[in-house]
Amino acid sequence: MAIKRQVGDFLRLKRLEKKLTLERTASAVGVSINYISKLEKGENSNPSDNIIVNLAKTLDIDEDALFTAFDKIPLSTRKVLMEHPDLSKAISEIENNEKLNDQMKEKFLRKVIYWYKKLSDDENDF
Repeated sequence: MAIKRQVGDFLRLKRLEKKLTLERTASAVGVSINYISKLEKGENSNPSDNIIVNLAKTLDIDEDALFTAFDKIPLSTRKVLMEHPDLSKAISEIENNEKLNDQMKEKFLRKVIYWYKKLSDDENDF
């Protein structure tokens, strides 16, 4: 509950920073005032992808960070995983390997991410 409340507090602060009312925010996001209020109070922690995207645009928040705050995989990450099924498979195999402890899994995942980024950057150099 504390994490949900933290996300809600963050949304409220961003809304106030932008000097937006609940009504204007709700209208821009495409939801009711009550919906935004519940998000800010941490009473709703499962907004749809579309609502997260609209919230990010409206409140000028990094979309990936907002998805992560709601414990959801960012759309950009989903796209990469869909485009690279071998990467997705490797991550699943690491996560599901019962012989690895959490520390070892983390180490492997960091290496997969490092090499993915390195190889992606190298491809862009051509």
